[in-house]
Amino acid sequence: MQRVETTLGSSLRSLYLPMRPWKPQPSWRLWAALLALALALAATLALLLPVGAALARPPASWPVDGALFARLLAGLGMLLLSGVLAYRAAAALTLSYAIDRNGLYIFWLGNRAVLPLQQIESIEIGLAAPPTLADTLRSIGYFHGRARLPGGRVVHRFSTVPLTQALVLHTASDSYAISPQDAEAFVQDLEQRRRLGAVQQLAPGIEAGRAFFYAFWENPVIRPAVMIAVLLNLALLGWLMTLYPGLPPMIDIRTDAVGSTAILAPRHQILFLPLAGAAVGLLNLGLGLTFYRREPAGAQLLQLASAGAQLLFIVAALSILR
Repeated sequence: MQRVETTLGSSLRSLYLPMRPWKPQPSWRLWAALLALALALAATLALLLPVGAALARPPASWPVDGALFARLLAGLGMLLLSGVLAYRAAAALTLSYAIDRNGLYIFWLGNRAVLPLQQIESIEIGLAAPPTLADTLRSIGYFHGRARLPGGRVVHRFSTVPLTQALVLHTASDSYAISPQDAEAFVQDLEQRRRLGAVQQLAPGIEAGRAFFYAFWENPVIRPAVMIAVLLNLALLGWLMTLYPGLPPMIDIRTDAVGSTAILAPRHQILFLPLAGAAVGLLNLGLGLTFYRREPAGAQLLQLASAGAQLLFIVAALSILR
């Protein structure tokens, strides 16, 4: 009688196996990403601190020229690189896996990839894929993104080890590369849960978190509009900073209808045009991020308006300096 109860209890427990988390294998790529992040931040400070010191002087003595713009542009580029490296390092630090009776779940930075267990057709360790430059960039911190095999099959990578060492799960259409610690125990756990059968039907795919506004940045209108606005603003700033040393101390900021001088102002005020353009862009960007989920069309119009505003500031600069 006792043996029957024990067997029955074991069977019931197997029907309600809780979700089990799995950590990825440790990798030197995380430490390399953190080192690269530290170097990028140091380079950012080395480039931008002199720019800040130069602009901390009285406006009449600003050493504005093309060289200062080049340093500013390089500093902004390093700041952008630092952000990318920080994102990749944080994604590697938060990467984890979990299994229940319904599916395999992959987590990173609030995102979740879902793979129903019943769709897994086979499992193998290691695949050969030709390396590309994009693959090298996507291996910062950990291996992420899609890789295409010679036969055309797509592999979605969420692994801390190369594809040749990863645990690869095949479905009818795609493959998924992961790297859980103790791959053998992971496979045993996955097979045990798959034999129990699913109690809930899952849809495969990626559920994006809200922290980084993925839907906003992936919008086919918003992303190009923001990029155009940034490029136009930087082009205006670079042009004005290059011309700045040759401008007279006082310039015509505004002219009347017949073209005679209405206001003379210090030449540094011409730099307020790209500054105002940047302020408009940041304001519209903040409003777009805030209201995108409720009004995606309005968020798109705001970013298009930002790009249009940069053109207006360029026209204003041309009219002043003509």
